[in-house]
Amino acid sequence: MRSPNDPDVGAAHRRPVSGRTRVLFGLVVIVSCAVALVLGLAGMRWRRLHAGGEELNRLAWEASFRERGWPVPSSGPRDGYWGRNLPRPVPDPLLGWREAEVHHPGLAETDASGMQTVSAPGDGATHVLIIGGSVAWGAYASTLDRTYFALLARRLAGRGRPARITVLAAGAWESGNELAAFREKGAALHPDVVVFLDGLNDLTQAGRRRRRDPARIPPGQRVEGYLANMRQARDLARERGLAVVFAPQPFVPQKPVLSDLEARAVEASLDSTLRRDDLVAAYARLRAGIAELARGPGAFLVDCAGAFDAEAATTFTDLYHFADPGHAILADRLAGPLATFIAARNASPPQDSRPGAAHP
Repeated sequence: MRSPNDPDVGAAHRRPVSGRTRVLFGLVVIVSCAVALVLGLAGMRWRRLHAGGEELNRLAWEASFRERGWPVPSSGPRDGYWGRNLPRPVPDPLLGWREAEVHHPGLAETDASGMQTVSAPGDGATHVLIIGGSVAWGAYASTLDRTYFALLARRLAGRGRPARITVLAAGAWESGNELAAFREKGAALHPDVVVFLDGLNDLTQAGRRRRRDPARIPPGQRVEGYLANMRQARDLARERGLAVVFAPQPFVPQKPVLSDLEARAVEASLDSTLRRDDLVAAYARLRAGIAELARGPGAFLVDCAGAFDAEAATTFTDLYHFADPGHAILADRLAGPLATFIAARNASPPQDSRPGAAHP
C-alpha cells in the first residue's frame, strides 16, 4: 500500500484534455439537459392535459382565450370554476331550486327571484325572457358584460331592435324545471318573446341524480320527456299571445374538429352509461322534434347546436360551457333571427291562439 507521501506514479502518464474534447463533452451535457427538459415539459403537458375535473376546466377556459390571441382574464369565470363563486342554490317549492340572490358588481346581479336583467334605454323596447340551465344563466363568461345575453342586448340595439332581457335560469335545470319556471314566474312578467336555450341537461342528467335508478332512462325516453315539456311551454306561450323561440344549446360532441382539450373534456364527461354516439343520436332527435314543435304561428327555431362547429380553437370548457369567445358567437347566432322575429311581431300584433279564439 502506498503511503500518502509516495510520489504519484501515474502523474507522468497523464495527458492534458484537449479543447475539442471539452467542447464535445459540453455539447453532450447541453443536449442531455435539453432532452430532459423537453421530456419533462412534455410529461407535464400530458399530465395537465389528462388532468380531470376542475383543472381540465381551467386549462380549457384559459386556452379558449390564448389560442385566439386574446388576453386571459386573471379572475377566471364570473361564477368561478364549477360555480364556486356563487352561493348554493335556494330550494323552491315550485321550481325545485333557483339561483340565490347575489350582488357581485360587474360579475353577477341576481335578484331575490333568481333572475338577471339587462335593461334597454328608452321606452318601447321588446321584453325578451330567456329560460334554461347554467348555459342560459351565462356561466363561464368572465364578466356580466361579456355574457351572451348582455352582448345580445347590444347586438339587438345595434340592429334597431332594442330589447330588455330577463334571464330566468339555474344550474342543472331540466325542461321540467324550466316549464315550471315559465308557468309560475316567467309568464307573470308579460314578456313579448320567451326563449328556451336548453336541451342538453335532459339528455345527460336525467336519471343520474335519481340514485335509485341511475342513468337507466333510455335516451329516447329522455327526448320524449323533453319534447312533452316544450310542447306544454309552446301552448302556454300561445295562450298568452307570446312568441316562443326554441334554441337548442351549442353541442360539443358534433363539433367537426375538437381541440385536444375539448376532446379530453368530452371523454371526461362521458362514461359507459352515457356514450357519445348515443348522445349525438339523441340530440339529433331532440332537435328534429323541436323543429316540428316550432311549426305554426308564434313559434320559431334558432338551432344553436352547431354554433361553434367552424371553430378550430378550443371553445368549450366542458360538455356544456364556454368562455367569452363562445358567448360572443352565441350572441351573434341569436341576434339576427331574434331581430327578425321582433320586427315581424312589431309589424303584426300577436293574435290570441287559444282554441276557439277569433282570428282576422
